[in-house]
Amino acid sequence: MALASNESWCPDGFEVGPQDTCFAIPDAHDKNTPILVYLHGMYTGHGSAEEWALVHSAVGRGFAVVIPRGRRGACAWKAELKDHFCWPHEVDDPPSFKAVVQDWDRVLWQVDALLEGGTHKRYVLGFSNGGFFATYVASHGLFPADGWAIVNGGPLEPTPKAPKKTPMLLVSAQGDSEQGPKMKELHDSLAKAGWTHAYCSRPGASALATEDVDAALRFFKRDADGTLKSGGGGYACEGGTKSAL
Repeated sequence: MALASNESWCPDGFEVGPQDTCFAIPDAHDKNTPILVYLHGMYTGHGSAEEWALVHSAVGRGFAVVIPRGRRGACAWKAELKDHFCWPHEVDDPPSFKAVVQDWDRVLWQVDALLEGGTHKRYVLGFSNGGFFATYVASHGLFPADGWAIVNGGPLEPTPKAPKKTPMLLVSAQGDSEQGPKMKELHDSLAKAGWTHAYCSRPGASALATEDVDAALRFFKRDADGTLKSGGGGYACEGGTKSAL
């Protein structure tokens, strides 16, 4: 069902932000409260209430959460997807990626102001179509995140030699036969580029799951408190996930 022209798309528990964004801030926040940017999978209408509820659960775990929205028609490679909201995927059009990321500046400035000072670490969780976009943004240094989590996504191109390889967590659903090979491809590409990361799996299908969010938030929390350490060539898997190797 399409939204009315005057109807907010923001899920329950989120406030309307500038530039087609939504945000939520924990009641108890301080100068160290981290910010989570969530990049959704392709959707139409109101999206998945279950997905939004899982993302909102990060607020109760001490994260301010920002949800930008993809562009309508960005995944119109199939007629049935022409009205869906998606993230850019054409790597021969880099300005389209930069323009989308630049639209996040105003809401991040607003959230920083509401958090009342301090240095707020920024983390990105990308799911499915949002995971492909997040991978490109991370590998091209388009957004200054302190850590990345990619769930059931993949690479849009081979990983370049990124100037700053921030911590990255990959989570692949064992029941996702379509994206599973893409996640393995992403793991191999990151390894070839010398990018230290965690490559993890969890039971179930491709939809965003509790284990995905839990693993990402634990990973980010450990980075924020300085306990995230790599060993044996990669990071440990978190929150109900196990090594996919």
